[in-house]
Amino acid sequence: MGEGNEGSTSSQQNPSVEEKKQQPAAPAQAPAPAQRAPVTAAPPATAARPAAPAPRPAAAPAPTPARPSAPKDSGRRAFLKLALIGSALLSIIPFVPWGTFLSSSVTAGGATQYYLQKLVIDDNPSEWGAAAGLQVNVNDLTTFPPNTAWIFTYPTSGDPTVDAENPNTFQKFELIRLPESLGGANKTAADFVAYSKVCVHLWCSPNYIPTAQQYQCPCHGSIYQLPTLDPEGQPIDAGKAIAGPASLQPFPTNAIPMMTLQADSDGYLYVFYPNLDPRTQTATTPPSGVAGGAIEGDGTIGYGRDYKSYQNFILPCAGVPANVKDLSEAP
Repeated sequence: MGEGNEGSTSSQQNPSVEEKKQQPAAPAQAPAPAQRAPVTAAPPATAARPAAPAPRPAAAPAPTPARPSAPKDSGRRAFLKLALIGSALLSIIPFVPWGTFLSSSVTAGGATQYYLQKLVIDDNPSEWGAAAGLQVNVNDLTTFPPNTAWIFTYPTSGDPTVDAENPNTFQKFELIRLPESLGGANKTAADFVAYSKVCVHLWCSPNYIPTAQQYQCPCHGSIYQLPTLDPEGQPIDAGKAIAGPASLQPFPTNAIPMMTLQADSDGYLYVFYPNLDPRTQTATTPPSGVAGGAIEGDGTIGYGRDYKSYQNFILPCAGVPANVKDLSEAP
């Protein structure tokens, strides 16, 4: 009984020991997951690490896009600079005329030319009032007062009405009676200057501004001066460009073309055939050329002239009385 009890006791104890042995084995497995759990928690930390370098590539590419943008900006700037330079060059490069207007003989319009043409104001009363349609007389300070301007047509069609309706700027000239301070009341042909209505820059149409006493182009601001007085009080350099793109153009495209004016013994004003010298050229002598060349004379319409020709050619011719025999047709 006792042994059986012991055997049973031991057998009962042995299973308990085995259970105890097996029970600790279960806790041994339990900690394992607990230890693995941090291991599994580590991957998130590892996953977070790649996120940390993310700023690094972001910082590195940041300069990279900035570099291509700089060339684009500099490219745009370069383009704008080139455009500005190009426009500046275009503004100062002379606009060389072509076609019939290249000739200094002013044949545009097909009108008959004469050695002498009466200087008649365009017959437009709304513009020129009492002077409209009249031949200018240097003695008439009422109808043609100093520091005033009018438009006339050269060459004329012979019909004042047709001339007044002629829109061809290359046949239009602005007659300016100089201010009294420049001799505009002396009652001679030298009281007047006749400037082309074609600017030598880009062929716009300048106008005389009495308040400024300047011949101004409204398109790009070119300004041509009236005669100035040298130290001896002699008028010089009429029509020279003193401001705007025309003043930046090379000789001879920095002066407005002018007409040669004369007055007869009665004071009536005439235009002499362009570029011929009335001191030597008459209707009885064939054309023998020009006075020193077209540019040195009256100039070429749309191109320019030597601005010194005012004192060297145009002004001296104004002092010679018009020879009415030269009203014959020019060749």
